[in-house]
Amino acid sequence: MPLSIVKQYSVFLVNEPGTLKNVAEILMREKVNIIALSQGVHYDAATFRLAVTHDQEISHILTRAGFTSVKTEAICIETKDRPGLILDISSVLTKHNINIAAIYGSATSDGQSRWIAIVNNITKALNALEESGMFN
Repeated sequence: MPLSIVKQYSVFLVNEPGTLKNVAEILMREKVNIIALSQGVHYDAATFRLAVTHDQEISHILTRAGFTSVKTEAICIETKDRPGLILDISSVLTKHNINIAAIYGSATSDGQSRWIAIVNNITKALNALEESGMFN
């Protein structure tokens, strides 16, 4: 399915060697399948964003391990990679007055791509993207 709703967790970490490794070990032990991730560093703190399928709930795992996190619903866009894809996605959302708070993703060597978008109105964004015909 090219468009779906997933859960994104923003996990707040201390910016020091081994912190990301510790989170990764916990998630691996709990068999969490990360479908996308991004990390941003701001001085002595880092925000590790990870997306998992919508049916996977990991708040309790992160809390039990002592991490502070925020769960958000996001749009997962899986499609053929091509030049201009992000322009097309952002143009559709802009046309419908939908703000993109964050977007991250990647393309694969076999020509596919996966993007995670956090928007201010997920239902309206999904409808706009589906109606655009871009993913048919």
